[in-house]
Amino acid sequence: MRTRVCCYMHSIAVLIVFFCFTGSICCIDLLPNQQKAPIPESSYISSHQYTNSFFGFTIALPKNGRFEIKDFSEKNDSRIHHFLFSQTSHNEGYTEWSITATQILKTPDREAREAVIFREEEQQEAPEELSIDRRLFWKNEVQETIASHTLYRVHYATAIGGFVLQFSIYSHNRKLKGELRQNIEKVKFFDPADVTQEIAADGQPYLPNAARWWLTSPPHLNLIALDGGGLTGNTYTNPHLGFSYLFPLGSRFDLSPPRERTPSLEGGPQNFSEACIRVLASANYNQRAIFNETSMNSITILAADPTCFVPDQKFPESMKDQQELQALGGALIRVFSGGPFIGRKADPIRVAQVGKHIFLEIPSSTSAPNRGTTLRRKIYQQFVLTQIQQYWVIWILEGSTESEFDELLRSSISFNTSR
Repeated sequence: MRTRVCCYMHSIAVLIVFFCFTGSICCIDLLPNQQKAPIPESSYISSHQYTNSFFGFTIALPKNGRFEIKDFSEKNDSRIHHFLFSQTSHNEGYTEWSITATQILKTPDREAREAVIFREEEQQEAPEELSIDRRLFWKNEVQETIASHTLYRVHYATAIGGFVLQFSIYSHNRKLKGELRQNIEKVKFFDPADVTQEIAADGQPYLPNAARWWLTSPPHLNLIALDGGGLTGNTYTNPHLGFSYLFPLGSRFDLSPPRERTPSLEGGPQNFSEACIRVLASANYNQRAIFNETSMNSITILAADPTCFVPDQKFPESMKDQQELQALGGALIRVFSGGPFIGRKADPIRVAQVGKHIFLEIPSSTSAPNRGTTLRRKIYQQFVLTQIQQYWVIWILEGSTESEFDELLRSSISFNTSR
């Protein structure tokens, strides 16, 4: 038995499966042999610098104290906390400093402020507010004397990209504590898209053991072997995944191999390998009878392996899983924004359920050059994602005129209810 769901643009907040948009754009280009998207732990280490390629920051490593890298990451099922980096020293007392990231579930600045509070300390100063490289940071410091030895503890935290990024110091050495504080307060932030310009000449890729475990342990899907489905008229059907999608009438389908397609947007910070994401169907159509001749719309359907992008984030099983929905939505924006799928200016995420399927939609906008001119045109995008079996199924909707949204043709999706 099959069920069919149709809805109109004004109802998209209720039923996301009506996909419509506008604009002039070519098909998305997916080049082979490209690296996977970064995860929070993705970084580079040199003799003097740590560089994080996910959040986009660099910090100087301590010159004194003979510090060594210490991996405190744990192989567990946590999808909230991420261990990024740590060093320890036994020079004139024990010293440890670390960098961690925790996904934000509530108010960013409030969670960053609360992160620097020492829970076990009854008496402590209120967190100090300061600016580090034009970013709001919270700082808190306590010290205690145990058997004539002074212990210094310092926390710094800031909200960045859906996470609270925290730097922590634990030291019995006042001088080393001072050097670490200075390094943290001189952290430099940059656009992750420009990471190659920030990596030190002797920088080498670094991942904590837990991140390596996450990347290798989850069951990766064989996208290359996945049944790609087929087209009958303007209907795309994928029997293996158990769904059909009705493209608007008049659609022109691109049946060329992905590597031969012309890219619709300029590069982007994330590049994806063919083992991580695969085009199932792509089409464009225009509205010349109603709008001007430059009006054209594009829809691309893709299948993706979630473990390539958010290996530590499971797809929510229910609309009631608000924390998991927020976490996944934030992760999608962090991974895909600024690339060919989600523009840099993303609107609030919408969530809906159709039958057993939960859909997340992320409207956004970006720009692309106009051929033959130095001007750029604005492109409106809709990124729509659901999970079928263990695969992500993604619709990329692109257009150039937001006012056309409500005027476009109706479209629909249908599921095999046995799936």
